[in-house]
Amino acid sequence: MLCAVIPVNELRRAKSRLGGVLSPAQRERLVLAMLEDVLAALRGSGALPVLVSPEDLRDRVEGEFEMLVEGRRRGLREAVRLGNEHACTLGAEATLFLPADVPLIRRRHVREMLRMGRRYPVVVAPSMKGGISALYRCPPAVIPEVFSDRTFLEVRRCTSERGVELGVYDSFYLALDIDTPEDVREFMYHGAGTRTYEVLEEMVRDYEIVARR
Repeated sequence: MLCAVIPVNELRRAKSRLGGVLSPAQRERLVLAMLEDVLAALRGSGALPVLVSPEDLRDRVEGEFEMLVEGRRRGLREAVRLGNEHACTLGAEATLFLPADVPLIRRRHVREMLRMGRRYPVVVAPSMKGGISALYRCPPAVIPEVFSDRTFLEVRRCTSERGVELGVYDSFYLALDIDTPEDVREFMYHGAGTRTYEVLEEMVRDYEIVARR
């Protein structure tokens, strides 16, 4: 069994760096749209999504998933650890961490990462900012959670120290997350056909957030 662990920040606090151009309600809507795209990419993969959040999202998000409510905001590392542990209680033999804000991800990316997972116990997708955009682990505790501003290097260090083979899945589509107006501009060049694109295109009409295409 495979579980996809997806941490989701408290909606009213999410994407604060977009606060200059989007209202709190708009940022909530954006987060939920990105989450929809991530969940859509997982469909047909055989992975059970496990959402980890300080709030219950079952009435906000469609689809089948396991909901783990933290009760309070704990940070990314703790959220992933809790999700990983919960996945193990469900019988997961492997887990795939995915952020909720990588809306360019597609089903083929998930398939390709899982295919790599047949060879490598750990598969990581680096992000553009030194972090990671996905982390496959089999078994789920093969390496610990090591999230920081240089997570990719920390994953490499952990696997090297433990003698665990590491596969690197390098993809622009996973590397781009949305945190800043610059990220939004970049996303709008590539994101047509996603729910996130539809929502952003509607919301940014009154803002100079997206460069002319």
